[in-house]
Amino acid sequence: MCTEMINRVIVSGAKGFVGKNLRKFLSKNKITSIPLSRNNFKKNQFPSLKNSSHFVHLAGIGSESIDQDSFVKVNIELTKTVINLCKKNNIKNIIYFSGLGVSKKSCSSYFISKFNAEQLIKKSGLQYTIFRPSYILGVDDYLTKNISKQILKKQVLIPGSGNFVLQPISIHDACLCINGALHYSKFLNKTIDLVGPKKLSFQKLIKKSVSSKIKIKKINLELAYQKALNDTNFQYGVEELNILVGNYVGNHKRLQNLCNFNFKKIESLNT
Repeated sequence: MCTEMINRVIVSGAKGFVGKNLRKFLSKNKITSIPLSRNNFKKNQFPSLKNSSHFVHLAGIGSESIDQDSFVKVNIELTKTVINLCKKNNIKNIIYFSGLGVSKKSCSSYFISKFNAEQLIKKSGLQYTIFRPSYILGVDDYLTKNISKQILKKQVLIPGSGNFVLQPISIHDACLCINGALHYSKFLNKTIDLVGPKKLSFQKLIKKSVSSKIKIKKINLELAYQKALNDTNFQYGVEELNILVGNYVGNHKRLQNLCNFNFKKIESLNT
């Protein structure tokens, strides 16, 4: 069933890859989006948020270092602020971007922070939709930019065997799913895997994405983690490796039934 007419939503993480694409999508569909960046939260300064139906909470970090914000500060504490802003401004619905692979059994600091943020939202008394996205691909997505930088050096590094499985989704399809959650009550109070219809190994994705002139080199997984810990210039961070090699796949059939459109099958980074 369709909910009330949607004409104004809040978007945190508005300067990120998903946020920028989502705002363009909403604009094309005549929905006003109010952008919030991490600076708004740091300075505790916000534009008027009243008369908004939904808060799309995309802001978060996937890696941390000594001189940057921590998972707790951004993924958990910032979520507490979002919940308080919703209650203060009578915004009754949160759409939250968590992560594929998040669970209470996880040992990853990143996944633990995302799980705790999910629990805060579920216990807030607000209506929610929690998406757990796989890699979201499109122009300037994080994974594509990482591999593109490696291509410039004529070599792409694959940690471990490369046989770990991914289930990427296109940014256009991700925006369509968010739009569905904005408009339809069947998305309410659900935690949903945001994944594409095709599963493929990282090795296959890379081989289909780079030319034969580019060298593809495998690196021992233990050595990759050592380099991630000790070399800030290494191609992958620790949490990036955790996500990449985790074989995290989701329930696309459930997503398909909720969204009812034809998803793009992703077979390379050149989507």
